[in-house]
Amino acid sequence: MNAKANNTIDKVRKLQRKLYLSAKVSKKRKFHALYDKVYREDILEKAWQQVKKNNGVAS
Repeated sequence: MNAKANNTIDKVRKLQRKLYLSAKVSKKRKFHALYDKVYREDILEKAWQQVKKNNGVAS
């Protein structure tokens, strides 16, 4: 893997962890504004890599 790919994974993991912890802190919290997180280029790139790797099949 190249450095850019590792950096993307780290960013995705960091975002996932932040959202997870926020949800755990407040069980009633609603995530109305996730769109700005999901359409980020690094998130979409990682998602596309996973889709290609699995031939479009859910894992």
